[in-house]
Amino acid sequence: MPTDSAAPSSNAQPTRSSTPRAPNFGNAKPPAGNGEPSNTAGVREVLEGFDLRNSAFNWRGKSFDLGDTEMARARFEKYLNAPPATSTEDLEYDKILDDINQRLIGRGGGSESIRVAEAWRMLYQAAEFPMDSGLSETLADRVISFWQTSKKIQMLLLENERLEKDRQATEANMRIINNRDRREFIDMTRGTTGRDNPAPPSMDYLLEPERKRLEETEQKLEENKTYEVTSRINQKLEFQSMILQFFIQRRFQHTLIANDFYRYVFSAEDNTLEGADALKGQVFGDLDVKITTSTVDALAKEAIADVNESIQTVDFLLERGEIHMAAQRLMEAFYLGEYLPPVKTFPLEKKRIVLQYMRNLSSLANALEVKNFDRAEEYLGRVTGSVHDFDPGKADAFIQTSKQLSNLAVQKALTAAYDQDRKGIETALQEAVEYWPTNPEISKFSEKLLEKTDVKDMAALDFDRFQRQRDYRAIFNDRFRFAAALSMDEERNEQFLDIMKRMEKIETAMAQAKELSRIKNEYGAWEVLERVYREYPEDQDLNRMRGDFAVKASQFAAAVSQAEGARRDGDYSKALMGYLQAKELYPASFFAQEGIDLSVTELLREKASPGKTETEVALQ
Repeated sequence: MPTDSAAPSSNAQPTRSSTPRAPNFGNAKPPAGNGEPSNTAGVREVLEGFDLRNSAFNWRGKSFDLGDTEMARARFEKYLNAPPATSTEDLEYDKILDDINQRLIGRGGGSESIRVAEAWRMLYQAAEFPMDSGLSETLADRVISFWQTSKKIQMLLLENERLEKDRQATEANMRIINNRDRREFIDMTRGTTGRDNPAPPSMDYLLEPERKRLEETEQKLEENKTYEVTSRINQKLEFQSMILQFFIQRRFQHTLIANDFYRYVFSAEDNTLEGADALKGQVFGDLDVKITTSTVDALAKEAIADVNESIQTVDFLLERGEIHMAAQRLMEAFYLGEYLPPVKTFPLEKKRIVLQYMRNLSSLANALEVKNFDRAEEYLGRVTGSVHDFDPGKADAFIQTSKQLSNLAVQKALTAAYDQDRKGIETALQEAVEYWPTNPEISKFSEKLLEKTDVKDMAALDFDRFQRQRDYRAIFNDRFRFAAALSMDEERNEQFLDIMKRMEKIETAMAQAKELSRIKNEYGAWEVLERVYREYPEDQDLNRMRGDFAVKASQFAAAVSQAEGARRDGDYSKALMGYLQAKELYPASFFAQEGIDLSVTELLREKASPGKTETEVALQ
């Protein structure tokens, strides 16, 4: 199958971490019956090539966050099932965006202010369409904010002119007052003042209001200048953030329109995107270069051109039947230009071809995983019948090899059957099933084996094997087969009947325990199971139930166990106390009553005088 480099493609060059990979069928060798996961001859890997490796889509070193990978894949599948966006509303919306862009680049004539005003009004028209998601209105509001701020700045500039005149007048008044004080000081030092010509009063009382007025004027001038500088900076940062946000969202049409507005409203200024460092980091990573509005503009235009070329490539590949590569290119075009007209208007019948291929590929992978080779051959035929760039060689080899190995294993089972090698039959059949579970030869062999095998002999062999393993539960579970097959075998039938009696006691005890548990008598349930367990400790079902009830009746079981331990050690007084404690917990206890009787008997025997009978000791 051709690789990405061998197939016609657009200029889009997404990185391998986020784009479909070329088919790689890997090792098609069937499993060797060792329990490892089944191979799919690389088909699953091909299908997974359409999944994102992470939540980001990389294009020419730029990263776009698509959100959750499952949601992104779901959006692509939804797109493949959606009719093209060719309604009157869709076409009108696309035309408005194109008209806005054309007006901003000078088409249609008119002065700069007229073109900007018309483009701004059309933004509100575009915002009325649901597919716009309010982006045009956000941009229009940002332009209004600039105009309003610019108007306010113009008013502040006029105010600054007035304030500057006030400052000059105040400074002139202060100079006049200072000069008068200076002349009076000179006259006083020259002796022109005396008793008949006293010195005039000081002019400080006139200077203080002027000084205060000057401070207020300068403070207001500084505030106005600060507002002018900071408001411009903030507006630029907000506009730049919006441009980058449009680019990150892959709204490339809005990116171009916002860039054009930016160049108009911030004309003759440095267009370096200094703000929105976090947003720049999402797209450009650690790239240590100045990102300008021109850079973003060029990238947006390049992305639009790549999407257009990708869609043209998809058409070309579909015409040639190279559907796998077409599916890859269409997915790349969708993830990059999801909101662009060439992607939105792509015909549904062509998208359905890609969707059907992906579904057939998924069904093929699933059939290979469960080794349903008849179904796998059906879907492999569907894929190869319409897809010219899919190499079925390894998948077909995997299917045929698995079938042959399964048939060989059936032949081995047949040979083992002639040799009456039961273990060999089981091993060979297991191997045949692992290679091809639905192999019809397995069913045929089983039917022939049942026809040619003496049911009595098989039952006798199984009975002897279970006997050696002391697996009486297995004999009980298959008791109807053994009863019919062993009825004429006197020795085995007698053993079978003994086992049935044993199992009858066990099953009765288990049923009694369940009933006692139902009425919340956990102590009684444990005691019933414990009595039978001491007689038949090998039954696994009994052991499991006994263990469960030992936890529920742990206090009573511990008292009985401690009492029995003391009795075995010959400490009958301690044993008697333990049994009495157990009987207090469960008055109807068989173990407690039996233990009390035995302990009392032993205590009386210890106290009996030599030569006296037990009855005499009791009378004393």
